[in-house]
Amino acid sequence: MNFFDASALVKRYVRETGSSTVRRLLREVTPAISRLTEAEVSSAFARRRREGTFSSRQHARALAALQSDLLRSHVIELSTDVVARVHVLVARHPVRAADALQLASAIVLREAVGRVVFVAYDTRLREAARAEGFSLSPGRPSRSAGVSRRTRDELLPS
Repeated sequence: MNFFDASALVKRYVRETGSSTVRRLLREVTPAISRLTEAEVSSAFARRRREGTFSSRQHARALAALQSDLLRSHVIELSTDVVARVHVLVARHPVRAADALQLASAIVLREAVGRVVFVAYDTRLREAARAEGFSLSPGRPSRSAGVSRRTRDELLPS
């Protein structure tokens, strides 16, 4: 199973370096995400709308696509078990609370289903996931994989 954090999943909706890889991975198996990812991706869309890189129409289409995709995803809820693991993870790794919640969600998933590939583009989160024993995808994201340099973001088709 592939677990996607927000830095990866947003690439499904916005054309950036890494978008084609993310879209391919999403087609291969049922994706797993933390409930937090839904909020983080929605926040990324809202930021793009405020900054003017998403039109109102693009924003609405991206939100609709996200909601549709959630119906086909395995969503790990922010349970007491997930939150309890954050204390250990933030002490062990230089990650923010939100990233620790992502990692804790993936750990809970791995305990339930076995092998999980961690799909992320955030460097610190990838390093923490590797230290926690996850295989990573993509193998080596490019240095420019995080940010689109376009004046207006191009919304990918659903």
